[in-house]
Amino acid sequence: MSADIERYEHVLDLAPLGCLLVEGGIIRKVNPEAVETMGIPVDRLVGVPLVELLVPEYEETCNDLLERARTEPELRSKRRAVRLARGLAPMELLARALRDDVVMVGVRSMATEHYYSAQAGGALTHDTITGFPDHYHVLSQLHDRMASPNGKPMALLCLWIDELPGIAQTHGMRAVNRVMRETGQRIQDRLRAPDLLGRFDQTGFLALMSNESGPEQLAEVAERLRSEVAFPVELDKGLASFTASVVIGSITGRQVSIERVLALLEAAANRAANSGGNRTDFLTL
Repeated sequence: MSADIERYEHVLDLAPLGCLLVEGGIIRKVNPEAVETMGIPVDRLVGVPLVELLVPEYEETCNDLLERARTEPELRSKRRAVRLARGLAPMELLARALRDDVVMVGVRSMATEHYYSAQAGGALTHDTITGFPDHYHVLSQLHDRMASPNGKPMALLCLWIDELPGIAQTHGMRAVNRVMRETGQRIQDRLRAPDLLGRFDQTGFLALMSNESGPEQLAEVAERLRSEVAFPVELDKGLASFTASVVIGSITGRQVSIERVLALLEAAANRAANSGGNRTDFLTL
């Protein structure tokens, strides 16, 4: 640890919110507010690269934030919205270089904003194209339900459109957006009120369903839904035809992690893509 870090320790005492001192990308000092905001103990913060605390897809965002703070001192602060790997918690990072390679990083929870945005159907938690909850909101809900000590058994249903790249090439992105909106609505129409449907990725949706059915009944639901959503979508210049791939599985215990669920969904998506799609697969949890 450099002498510069010790020199700037007083900054942490003066900061009204969570604050980290980062040197060379490594967290060297934190204040109690940062520990509380991030929900991570001190010994799991100090000495750890900041990027390792985030969902992997935010690594480039975090590195760019730190680099710009050091190389563009004329801008008083830089800020980025990120997600912690711990519980997918939404955070805002604000960075300002102090000297050389030492960067002061403020951390602010975005949970309140996301909560009220969800209540109002706002853009912070909802996909702007389909209007359904976005990737992180639906995964946060999955995490909360899996972590709940009184949680009921539930089923996951993930559905992907197989031919979106071809539709984009033939009809354009407006047609792709139309297909995604129509597909999402078709799925929503078949779900019950307590079920939650959200955007999973660029080509698919994830539904969290209360599970009162056995594997055979769930398989029937998946097959019926796959047939219904693949009905051609009417466009300005003809029809867009496509097939869908579905993966479904039950979560009856709390021993499974969200990381395992995501890994299994990714593996199922790869199997569908490599086999030409138009299939139903099952998760073993």
